[in-house]
Formats: sequence, structure tokens, C-alpha cells
Amino acid sequence: MDHEHEHEHDHRHDTVTKAEKEDLLGLVHMRFGHLSDEIHEKIMGIQDLDVLDRLFLIAVNAANWDVFVAELNEGNESFKMTGDGFDPLAQKRKDE
Repeated sequence: MDHEHEHEHDHRHDTVTKAEKEDLLGLVHMRFGHLSDEIHEKIMGIQDLDVLDRLFLIAVNAANWDVFVAELNEGNESFKMTGDGFDPLAQKRKDE
């Protein structure tokens, strides 16, 4: 990799756009329903693209709302995605 492309990649991680945050909000809303103002503000306050990317994965894979919120509250300190908490079908199988 040449230095010019390396710099472009690093710059991408310095900036999180409003549109990217709104995409996450849309995904979370589709999965879990209405979002509180507190959750909305927390997502809109994300400045680290790695955290935003991780939360996209969490939003898709979390078994339920509580798992997503717990991971949102971890900020950039967590990335485990293991166990039933990250099986989006776990709750459905449990209810059957």
C-alpha cells in the first residue's frame, strides 16, 4: 500500500458523517422500533467510525434491544459478539 492511499484510509476514520449516523438510526428503528431521545442523541454523538461500524454489526446481530443498548453504552470498549445475545433469531426460537 502506498502512503497516499494509507492517508486516505486514516482520514476516513477521522470523520463520521451525519448520514452514516442516520443510517444506523434507521437500521435500529427497523429492528427494534421507536427510539428514545437519549438513544438518538447517543448515536448522533458518535465520533469514532470504528464504533459506528461495530454498532451496525451489533444492530444487525443483537438478539434483542437490551443487547444493543448494552453495546451502545460500551462505546469503544467492547467488541465481543458471541453467544445467544448476538443471534438475531434466539428470541424467536425461545418464544416458540
